Amino acid sequence: MQKKETWLELRRRARWDRIAGAFAVLLLLLILIISGISSCTKKLKKSEVEPVGTLETQPAETQPATEEIDNSMAVFLSPSTQEDNLYACDKNITEEKAMWMIARRVKTKLEEDGIQVYICGEDDDVPAKVKQGNKLRCGAYVAIHSNSSGESGTGEGTECFYNSDIAGSLALAENIYNRVASVTPTDDRGVKDQYQRDLYEIFNNVSPCCLLEVEFHDNLTTSRWILNHIEDLAQAIVEGTEAYLETTQYNNISADEVTEPEVYEEFTGDH
Repeated sequence: MQKKETWLELRRRARWDRIAGAFAVLLLLLILIISGISSCTKKLKKSEVEPVGTLETQPAETQPATEEIDNSMAVFLSPSTQEDNLYACDKNITEEKAMWMIARRVKTKLEEDGIQVYICGEDDDVPAKVKQGNKLRCGAYVAIHSNSSGESGTGEGTECFYNSDIAGSLALAENIYNRVASVTPTDDRGVKDQYQRDLYEIFNNVSPCCLLEVEFHDNLTTSRWILNHIEDLAQAIVEGTEAYLETTQYNNISADEVTEPEVYEEFTGDH
């Protein structure tokens, strides 16, 4: 026969049951807390390696290949940067200053007609201009200068030099020269190739190129005429350049027909 528990024994057993139950609850809470901390730690470490919602997690976009710019119908202008050549009519005016006045007007007019124009820097020396022009490979490289006759100061007339080894250079020179010569008041001096004058800017070019001498700056009369006809000279250069570009558009004359010289001529300081 089973022994009947007393009231005191039942009370003692109930107390230990409550203690065991409370201990079980505390143990469960402790397990849940440890589990939560472990989960947060893992997420934190993962976010440090793979940030969520940042640009780094987005798939990288493939950059399109850079297309080579076609400058076959563009113009590179190279006005004189010779700041020591004084004008006979005004010692405050230099060849550089006068030619930049013309070149800026040429640039504006060509751009108004929808032509891409590049221009050298005002502090560029001749080799720097040629290097820049050869890199751009424009359809026309136009150097703009005024001339000097030395001690006599009696020189006059327009002349234009070109590189006979480059397709298109003669046509460019003739188109510009003919229009400028028609507005100048003196007898002109013609179109000449690079072998008639050692000009670094022509010898070392790779684009169809010409070097225009608009008139003489050391002649009292012609230097004054240049300064009084900046607009006329600019317009003539623009018309000649555009006439040449129109021709090249149909004849497909390109600077790519010419290979860049392996060795440049030594720069002697002449243009």
